[in-house]
Amino acid sequence: MNESPTNLPNGTLIRGGTVHDGTGGPARKVDVRIANGLIAEVGPNLASRGEQVIDAAGLIVAPGLIDLHVHVFSGIGLYSVDPFEAGLRTGVTTMLDTGTAGALTYANMARFIMPAAREDVFALLNISMIGCIQGHPDFPPFMGDLNDGRHADVRSAVECVNRWPERLVGMKVRLTSGLANFDEKNEWAGFHGVFEAAEQTSRPCMIHHAASKIPTEAVLKALRPGDTYTHLYNPHPDHCFDQHGAPLDALFEARSRGVVFDVGHGVGAFAWRVAEPACQKFGFWPDTISTDLHHFNLKGPVVDLPTTMSKFLYLGMPLEQVIRATTSAPAAALRMESRFGTLRAGLQADVVLLRHERGKFPLEDAEGQIRHSPERLVPVSVCKRGDWSRCTGSLGEPLPE
Repeated sequence: MNESPTNLPNGTLIRGGTVHDGTGGPARKVDVRIANGLIAEVGPNLASRGEQVIDAAGLIVAPGLIDLHVHVFSGIGLYSVDPFEAGLRTGVTTMLDTGTAGALTYANMARFIMPAAREDVFALLNISMIGCIQGHPDFPPFMGDLNDGRHADVRSAVECVNRWPERLVGMKVRLTSGLANFDEKNEWAGFHGVFEAAEQTSRPCMIHHAASKIPTEAVLKALRPGDTYTHLYNPHPDHCFDQHGAPLDALFEARSRGVVFDVGHGVGAFAWRVAEPACQKFGFWPDTISTDLHHFNLKGPVVDLPTTMSKFLYLGMPLEQVIRATTSAPAAALRMESRFGTLRAGLQADVVLLRHERGKFPLEDAEGQIRHSPERLVPVSVCKRGDWSRCTGSLGEPLPE
């Protein structure tokens, strides 16, 4: 790209790039016109109408990335980062905060965090009233979302969603024994509560399930079409694969009825030893690729969404499917595919320019294991509703012009 994009009232025309429209279809050599904050036109050899022309030769042109699992309720609890750290600087234009806030805390997220962000920030409400604010073993006293089963209060959750229905798009529960004071009944309170609140609000839910006393098959069988199972490749013994790495029958059954399977990398939920056989030997690829980005993995092993995408390129997932899993697929999970997630006329002008680099790049999992990939994706520039800005690299340094 010859120059950094600027923001002109006549919009921009992106030329010369390799366009992945987010649908999973093959790349095309076409131009993309942006006007008035929307995708105006996609097609070959578009004539300039006086707008700024961006030379995207050598770059991928894709829909703005959507991260379906972050923690960005900055200022509350141990985990959250600012939306800026997970957002535009990494090529992410839309993100879903997954249960940092509960009914007792969401009002401040709606009042202070979401309006201030340049990105579109949506949220899943934690069935726990207190949300995800503690529960890290290095910060005593160790107490989690469901330390007391009474925190899983359906009535308050439903009232909260009904008060803020536009950005509260679903419900979340974290099913880990340690986050429930190692008391099975507390986990079951969260399990039953999240589905009841989701039903009463006509919304999907996301289930975090790892090192839990609730059986994996029980969770998979309970998930409904449109619900999301995150932390798919976690290293705990109760993950969704057998001792040979093969998917459980209940996993296939859940996918067949429309359950979404999400990466949710995190600081402890993506292991090469689980993902490699699951993907490379048995072909169980994720529907959506997300980071679970928070304070404890921002510097590694997660870093950002393009780094997580690069891990699936290493595993052998085709580039067009990696892009689909971070654009149109999460948009559909959010039930917002008519708003963003693909490059087509009339949708919000959220666009990212990515560099597909070749070399030898170390990629670390949650267990400290490193694989060296011959390729990676690096965000270069990003457009949010027609406004352009530069991205920064994995080390936080500005990329060269």
